[in-house]
Amino acid sequence: MKTLFMLFCFVFFIACTGKDNLKTNVDELYAAIPADTLTELVSIFGFPDSTLTASQLATKRKINELLEEHLTVENNQFVLLAEPEDFEKAGLSKYYYIIYKKNFKDTNRAIDSLGIKNLDEKFKKGSIEKGYTIFSNEEEN
Repeated sequence: MKTLFMLFCFVFFIACTGKDNLKTNVDELYAAIPADTLTELVSIFGFPDSTLTASQLATKRKINELLEEHLTVENNQFVLLAEPEDFEKAGLSKYYYIIYKKNFKDTNRAIDSLGIKNLDEKFKKGSIEKGYTIFSNEEEN
């Protein structure tokens, strides 16, 4: 019995120390994003292009290009294939990666709960810049 207890303690110790100390949960990482980064992103995508500055339009273009290149659909879910380094290489904040990771996680939950099917077909018909129609009250042919 003592040996079994020692084995359990050893496995527990290995499991606890083998875990990275870095936060890996997207929701926890999202909570640590500076408020000014969120405000900046809302100011870019929350208003018409005609009201944006040249700098904001350039940032929006970079984000759209990155998402066009690194966003795909697998198993009826949006998958962001980019890494934080891809955002930084594009001249964007590393926090944008976390924001988009969380947003796609939330969007995927909504897709599941709404029973949306054939997301890959709908994804092919839309674009990052013009958007996607993923839910419609009309019957599809």
